[in-house]
Amino acid sequence: MKRPLILATVMALAIGLLALGVGLRDAAPSTHAQGAATATATSTATATATATVAPTSTSTATATATVAPTSTSTAAPTATPTSTSTTTSTATITTTSPTCDATTLGVAPSANTGLRDDCNALLRLRYALSTPDSFNWDTRLPLASWAGVTVSGTPQRVTGLALRPYEFTGALEGLRHLTALVVIDLAEYTTPVTLPTPATPETPVTTVTPATTATTLPTGLRCTETTLGGSRTAAANRTLALDCDTLLAMKSTLAGTATLNWSQTLALTSWDGVEVSVAPKRVSKLLLSKKTLTGNIPTQMGALGGLTVLDLSENQLTGVIPTQLGNLTNLTELHLKRNQLEGVIPTQIENLDKLQILKFNWNQLSGVVPTRLGKLTELKVLLLSNNRLTGVIPTQLGNLEKINRLSLGFNQITGVIPTQLGRLLEIDYLTLHNNQLTGIIPTQLGNLEKMVWLRLRDNRLTGNIPTQLGKMTRLTRLLLGGNNLTGYIPTQLGNLISLTELRLSGGLSGVIPPQLGNLSDLEQFGVSGGHSGCYPSGLPSGARPANLAPCPTEDDD
Repeated sequence: MKRPLILATVMALAIGLLALGVGLRDAAPSTHAQGAATATATSTATATATATVAPTSTSTATATATVAPTSTSTAAPTATPTSTSTTTSTATITTTSPTCDATTLGVAPSANTGLRDDCNALLRLRYALSTPDSFNWDTRLPLASWAGVTVSGTPQRVTGLALRPYEFTGALEGLRHLTALVVIDLAEYTTPVTLPTPATPETPVTTVTPATTATTLPTGLRCTETTLGGSRTAAANRTLALDCDTLLAMKSTLAGTATLNWSQTLALTSWDGVEVSVAPKRVSKLLLSKKTLTGNIPTQMGALGGLTVLDLSENQLTGVIPTQLGNLTNLTELHLKRNQLEGVIPTQIENLDKLQILKFNWNQLSGVVPTRLGKLTELKVLLLSNNRLTGVIPTQLGNLEKINRLSLGFNQITGVIPTQLGRLLEIDYLTLHNNQLTGIIPTQLGNLEKMVWLRLRDNRLTGNIPTQLGKMTRLTRLLLGGNNLTGYIPTQLGNLISLTELRLSGGLSGVIPPQLGNLSDLEQFGVSGGHSGCYPSGLPSGARPANLAPCPTEDDD
């Protein structure tokens, strides 16, 4: 039996066992009671309460049990044995957590009680996570935007739960309340669970394939001596032959309506976008940018273990990013920007520990920014802008000490700017604009003295402009407008003599510091609010505020 099936079977049994065990516990006089009463209830209920796994049409399954949730969010379900037992007791779960309302659900709670109960169950479940306070399961946000949660169906219910990026410190008892789940991904569940040995294999509860799973190699077209430039059985060509066969097998899936010249009658070294390394002979680069590809990224791609560069950018690819890309552990560059890819960023990307460039920008990716990207310590470029990402900026990104460019702009990211970003001393390009970030601008950003471009505009930032930003003397663009900043413009910004663009609109007040007259290269200067006085006469003509007069000079009498 393959590892994904074993893991999925164990998880299905775990959920069924949790549902049964917790229901029995709730039926006891006390949640910690031991003794004959518990033993009797256990032996009686075990005979009739059985966990079942029902496969769906998409090869997923829902783990259910005869323990049924109640219709309210505060009452624990009651185990209902069908044998001769006559003693039944219930235990009420008391919770002080918020309850889901119309803002969260999109409808009145009474209009969809099933979705309301699912939502409240998730609120309780979040406290089993190791970092619940940084998790965006919040009643002020729509349920459909909660990290890892899929809402679908008519009427709508929570049907998917993908918590692979997160760790748990408590038992996931709340899962038994989510009776509409069809897909569950809990690969990182760390609480020990003792399971019985199943008599027969069960259907997996998830369709997620770990990156370590071997990718099935093609069995159709095979590359010939003409393609390989020599015999398939020659020692130097054996692995290359498998790479070549893999490309043939995935050609139509990748190309879609486009044309690729990959053929058995043409030498592999002449195929579109294919580069072959000398020793060992392997397909080492796949450079298919701007080839009008309209297909999907094939899962077979994960078999090309010799790839160092994969560039599929600026095409029209759809579908999800396969988890099998996590098998490409020799990759140094992964370019998927400007496509129409959707779904989450696979956590298996963390396996690519040689990766230096990762570009997923300009797609339709959703979910959170994986915390495990912080393990890719060789990264120099990380571009995730212009997607639909939610959640917070992981503090783990502060581990990317070699990074030069980090872009998360034009998403739906919330929370604060982590102070840990102040450790990225090699960075020269940081863009977090057009999100929903709150809090202050961390003073630690002033440590980034190699910064050339800092774009924080169009968020919900508050507080003063840190004077420490005046240490970033290589800055050419400082864009802070469209926030709720207050206070004065720091005189220290006059040290940024390389600035060509400065945007400070918001709730700032006071006079414009004369030190800004030192910015002789300034081409664009945006400022609004309650400013008074005049603008420094040293400002270039193109950067002078239209609503203010120039300050007098010593020559003016």
